[in-house]
Amino acid sequence: MKTVRLGKTGLMVSRVGMGGIPITRPQEKDAIKVLQRALDLGVNFFDTASGYGLGSSEKRIGKALTGRRDTVVIATKTGLVDKKGASRSLERSLRQLNTDYIDLWQLGNVTTFEKYEKLSSSNGALKIAKEALQLGKVGHVGISTHNMAVAVEAVSSGIFETIQFPFNLIADEAAEELVPLAKEHDMGFIAMKPFAAGQIKDANLAIKFLLQFDNIVPDPGIETIEELEEIVDIVNGS
Repeated sequence: MKTVRLGKTGLMVSRVGMGGIPITRPQEKDAIKVLQRALDLGVNFFDTASGYGLGSSEKRIGKALTGRRDTVVIATKTGLVDKKGASRSLERSLRQLNTDYIDLWQLGNVTTFEKYEKLSSSNGALKIAKEALQLGKVGHVGISTHNMAVAVEAVSSGIFETIQFPFNLIADEAAEELVPLAKEHDMGFIAMKPFAAGQIKDANLAIKFLLQFDNIVPDPGIETIEELEEIVDIVNGS
């Protein structure tokens, strides 16, 4: 599997990552098989959140990575913007993932400037993120949003190391400003919803569209080994 540098984090991640929502759907043993197959195929970037599947996504990732933690990059998120809530969310993620550090902790679902201002305040989640960095509980801090204006502000701020934003063949607005801006600021860009929430059925089209951008890491949600192997074959053949 090819790798790409995730911006200023310096982390070398697989050219395609794996989103953590679909693995909440199968039986746990089947989900773990998918995750372990991904590892065997060279996928080393796993993106989840503390609340996906009421925590089952993180728990399954934690179990699948037992004994292989040092070979992977784990990204997870909190949707809480207050200091107290974010702190609880971080500790929950560490427990569920069965790890003592998270490679990339993202302040997620920052849909409005009101939320952005709250997380940036003296009593906000960003304060916990900075403390966690100093304690070694978190390696890097990113942000996830569906709001273009918030995304542009976050990238321009210099505060975060990665941005996660919807980007695909249909919803391609990021290509004009956000992708070049992230590259200018050396921010890792994680492309959520590469299949446009199921609207794009052709994996070859969906993945190859994103691979043309050298600073983008597509983050498809994958439920089955068949889906996984098809996507990996596309990446390896590009």
